[in-house]
Amino acid sequence: MPNVVKGSKQERMVVVPHRPVRRVILLLTLVFTVVGGIAGSFFYGYRSGTLQGQFDQLDGEQLTANLEKFESENTALRSQVALLDRSSVMDQRANDEIQDTILALREHIAQLEQDVLFYRQVMSEDFENVGLVIGQMDIEATDVPAKFKYKLVLRQQESSGGAFLKGHVNVNVAGTLGQEQVVFPMHELSEDTGQVDIKLRFKYFQNIEGELELPADFVPEQIHIMAVETAPMAKTVNKSFSWVVEGD
Repeated sequence: MPNVVKGSKQERMVVVPHRPVRRVILLLTLVFTVVGGIAGSFFYGYRSGTLQGQFDQLDGEQLTANLEKFESENTALRSQVALLDRSSVMDQRANDEIQDTILALREHIAQLEQDVLFYRQVMSEDFENVGLVIGQMDIEATDVPAKFKYKLVLRQQESSGGAFLKGHVNVNVAGTLGQEQVVFPMHELSEDTGQVDIKLRFKYFQNIEGELELPADFVPEQIHIMAVETAPMAKTVNKSFSWVVEGD
């Protein structure tokens, strides 16, 4: 019997069979398990990163496609807006031109109505004599202070057989220049009248009209008209008009 000290703790001895091959197998299994876990983790991470990159690339391509689509639509809309703006401008210009045309036509119609009224007044006057008659003399202001428009109407009263009246007329503008009384022949004031004796030849009436320009410091007072008929009868008519400008 072995020697046993009384009072000391005694441990039970277990006899284990000696198996070195089994220990090696367990160790290799543990190593493969760890390595496999590491490899699996690496493969999973790599796979996840690759798929994420593919997804990111796919999202980037989709975003690029959407951006190009939106930019294309935006460009098309901008083109439509620009076209509408140009159309609006063109419509406005066309409308302005139409309004200008309408205004010009209205002014022309007003002038025609004024002329018709003027001729009706001339034709409706009750003249005692036959033959050459001095109708009406109108003076109208222009944008230039010293320039004026004039219109003189002469007619043939009770003409028989529609014969042409022949003759001439003289027009003079009388007034003051400084302290003196002066008279200017119409041909000196108007480029539309090239001579002293303005020729007359008409059946019913004749207009003598144009523009005249007054000399500086000249104050017009009256217009003297002498009309001479030589055919179909001999007759001389004199008439004076006060210088009255329409609209003053």
